[in-house]
Amino acid sequence: MTAPEIRSGPGTGPRDSKRAPRLDGLRGYLALGVVLVHVAFSAGIIGFYDQPGNGIWAVMLQGLNVLLPPFFVMSGLLLYRPFARATIAGARKPDVRQYLLRRALRILPAYWLVAVVALFLLDFRNIDGLWYVASPLLLLHYYVPGPEQGYAGLEPTWTVPAEMTFYLALPLLAWAIDRYARRGATPRQRTRRMLVPLGLLVVAGLAWTAYSHLPSLGPFPYEYFWVFGFTGFLAIGMGLAALAAYAETTDRVPRFYRLVARRPLMFWLGALVVFVVNCIRPFGKPGMADYATVPEALVEMVLFLAFALLIISPVVVPNVHSRFLDAVLTNRPMRFFGRISYGVYLWHFIIQYLWLRNGSVFGDAPLPMPAVQGRAGFWDLMAATMVGSVAVATLSYYLFELPAMRLRNRLTSSAQEAGGRPPAPEQPAREERSPMSV
Repeated sequence: MTAPEIRSGPGTGPRDSKRAPRLDGLRGYLALGVVLVHVAFSAGIIGFYDQPGNGIWAVMLQGLNVLLPPFFVMSGLLLYRPFARATIAGARKPDVRQYLLRRALRILPAYWLVAVVALFLLDFRNIDGLWYVASPLLLLHYYVPGPEQGYAGLEPTWTVPAEMTFYLALPLLAWAIDRYARRGATPRQRTRRMLVPLGLLVVAGLAWTAYSHLPSLGPFPYEYFWVFGFTGFLAIGMGLAALAAYAETTDRVPRFYRLVARRPLMFWLGALVVFVVNCIRPFGKPGMADYATVPEALVEMVLFLAFALLIISPVVVPNVHSRFLDAVLTNRPMRFFGRISYGVYLWHFIIQYLWLRNGSVFGDAPLPMPAVQGRAGFWDLMAATMVGSVAVATLSYYLFELPAMRLRNRLTSSAQEAGGRPPAPEQPAREERSPMSV
């Protein structure tokens, strides 16, 4: 999935001319954790129904599934921030057409490349018509029933249509929240009113989670992958955006900011505790990737919400001074990995299929990953996946993603000049890219 690119600002760590180093580093660690979970599953470390897990390693690695939801929080924070600022300060609203153009050019070129490669390298023998090819290219492969075995190599790309749905819905959500919040007479009142509908989105996400895990729907139904179940994470990010806009507009420090600034590592300690509880999997089976029951899914979702808030807050709140955070997050390897993490996320399943010799390029139609689980050792598969994913993601970043971002910047700049509209004021942490950009 992607994460919007941001510019450096107060409290985001050592300054970089274009990016926020701490958030890049965090994005890198989160993406690495997602890859670890998927490789552990493919290698048979994590259990799946009648395939048992491999002891404590299965428990710990399956617990890392808590690392994906923070990317949705980043999306809500970074994309809603200019809308929130417009509501609180009465500033000019973002241009919706330019916003959508920027989003499309950020995530679609790299995704389309991955989809085409997967279709013709892994799934070619399964192609039975135009719709088989068109469905993933139109981002409908997790909204409209497709092949029973799914698309080989595209398993993690459910986040792309989910994110795109949020991108399309955000201007409407921002408009509705604006209409309600502007009834407040002061910035403080407007900010408080903004948090009310966001709280309702959290409740709606929990309700959808319960619905999508009903036994009548069966395991892993399409409804599980729709964005509705993840609105709680987006709402948390939007709430952080509202606080950021309030602080920027009024020069007042929200109480939550002061708490994070005083005890940033306590937040991370809390995130560690949540991770341990998630490993134990209340109401579920530790170390197993079976589809959750309703009680297990709701508990897991609450843990995910708590973890995402705790892990991200010290990274995005201004004026958080911590040598530990800087040492962990702003080192060059993790900053670079965070920068290419969207490509790593998109490609790592394809690399696994190729390493396992599973796909049309090897002469047979691909088998779903559970059918080949355990054919390769964890360390061999992890090394191959990381080397291959980093290599291809680096090429993708410099040959596809960066040119698309430059085109996006030229097109939006030209549109501003043609419309005679001045550019929006610079923000301390401004959206430029896409959160996974996993």
